[in-house]
Amino acid sequence: MIKILVVDDLVVKREKIVNVILDNHDIQKGNIAEAKSVKEARKILYKEYFDLMILDLVLPIEENGESLAKNGINFLHETGINPSIKPPIHIVGISGYQEQILDYSEEFSKKLWNLIEYSEDSSNWEDQLKSIIFHLVRTRQQFITASFSTQSDVIISYLEENNLPNTLIGFRWNDIAEGISEIVNRALLTPSRFSNGNKAKNINVSNFKITSEYDFQNLIHIVLRPWIPSTEAENIAVIFDGNTKNADFSIKANSLIIEAKYIDSTGKKNDTLKTLEGLKSFYRSNSNVKALLFLILVEETVNLDKHKIEEEFSQLKSSPPIVVKVFLNTLK
Repeated sequence: MIKILVVDDLVVKREKIVNVILDNHDIQKGNIAEAKSVKEARKILYKEYFDLMILDLVLPIEENGESLAKNGINFLHETGINPSIKPPIHIVGISGYQEQILDYSEEFSKKLWNLIEYSEDSSNWEDQLKSIIFHLVRTRQQFITASFSTQSDVIISYLEENNLPNTLIGFRWNDIAEGISEIVNRALLTPSRFSNGNKAKNINVSNFKITSEYDFQNLIHIVLRPWIPSTEAENIAVIFDGNTKNADFSIKANSLIIEAKYIDSTGKKNDTLKTLEGLKSFYRSNSNVKALLFLILVEETVNLDKHKIEEEFSQLKSSPPIVVKVFLNTLK
């Protein structure tokens, strides 16, 4: 996620800028820093990198000092030459004085930066700022995706070359959903590989059975929670139009939602497929949900085309991506 520094000595204006950022972008308050003077902004940039700095042109050197346009412009130049400063990737100037926009627009344009005219009576500045941040976020996401793709190949190669176990389940949410479904699939097959037969009194291949949806959910919980500690059961995932929906499982504050279904009859099959369609629409109303994973355990007595269901209900290119996996119950 991108980090933004807002530098403006006017409290009301600074709050409006921050609200525009928070209201229109998937950016958390903790990723926004604020400064009221050149000195305070400089101190922050000594310590941290920022993707974007929104800089008022008329600033005081120190808090409660005289606000002058030259202070903002001088600080703008300083960010590019002071070796102690960690320069922001992009800078947006903002001013409520039209004459300053005209005087300093070239200073920004020659460095491919933006200069916005602020007005209490217009929302044009908000639209411009939203557009800039939107493109910056998209560029950042594309860079991270490409970077992770390269890094993941390097990591996997390193693990293989050094004969180390590969415990990675993905760098993208749809890949993670696929990885989790494979973990659950292996868990269903593992009891058949128990080496001590019926010597174990309680956990053995004879009494390790799944005969209900709750059994299936408990198996998923046992398998995933040690692997992914952020796995939560029955967490409220969506509140929509006064209604709440508790997900069977959620990971990382509802970023990944997991629904586990058990089908042991034709009637249950029809009900489950209808439920899946409704849940897809329901979860799309929550912007925090990055992926949906539906895990369906089916008894072999039920006539169900596994591949057809997975193909028809999975939507890997949708937002959020939806992954549907069907398993045959071997634990009975």
